[in-house]
Amino acid sequence: MLRGKRAVITGGGGGFGQALCVWLAREGVEVMFSARRVADIEKTCSIIAAEGGKATGYLCDLTQPASISQFSSQLLSADKPIDILILNAAQWLSGTMDDQPSAEIITTISSGLTGSILLTQTLLPGIRRSESADIVSIISACGIPNFTDSIAHPAFFASKHGLSGFTTKLSRQLSKENIRVTGLYPPDFDVTGLDASVDTQSRMGESLMDGRSIWETICFVLTQPRSCHIGSIYFQGPTREDLQE
Repeated sequence: MLRGKRAVITGGGGGFGQALCVWLAREGVEVMFSARRVADIEKTCSIIAAEGGKATGYLCDLTQPASISQFSSQLLSADKPIDILILNAAQWLSGTMDDQPSAEIITTISSGLTGSILLTQTLLPGIRRSESADIVSIISACGIPNFTDSIAHPAFFASKHGLSGFTTKLSRQLSKENIRVTGLYPPDFDVTGLDASVDTQSRMGESLMDGRSIWETICFVLTQPRSCHIGSIYFQGPTREDLQE
């Protein structure tokens, strides 16, 4: 059901973003992604090309509006629809208010919140060209009200709460245009491999969630009939700190 669609993924140069690019390409999706380093772009593209998929990577720093504008212009120049936008990129920051300099706080909020808002705004013309568009925000459990069980810095919490509010409001507004917007709130998770199947043996709380479970949830959302609009998905699972106790 996804074959032939065009998807944009932020932070596709490594980790979960790279895995998303590979998994989408395996479904026959044309993948376009952002990364901050040329070497990371080449690595993701080489994995997908080796499997016969199609992917194009672009340099983009989500903390810089000019970089976002350039990235968006490149994506929109083809005058083709953008069927899927996955807002995945975010700078991780841990610690307390005394642990981090102001520059780190600014880039954390800029990369995980402001950059995602500006990118979505600039890509809307391409998203509106699609007859069945989806926007997916990877928000994190740190965006859930009253959740504090994480070593994340307060600025990271602020970024994720902001992205949650943005996603919720956007979901309501764009539903009138048949554009679905879904927010995902996963706990800490690992990407154990691009080919690994989901672990079905571990009991709840015994290990971190595998990133493939999040991917399969995204795939479920994307393949639902257009009359099915899933606004938010919350996951339960231990944090890294829970497993160390």
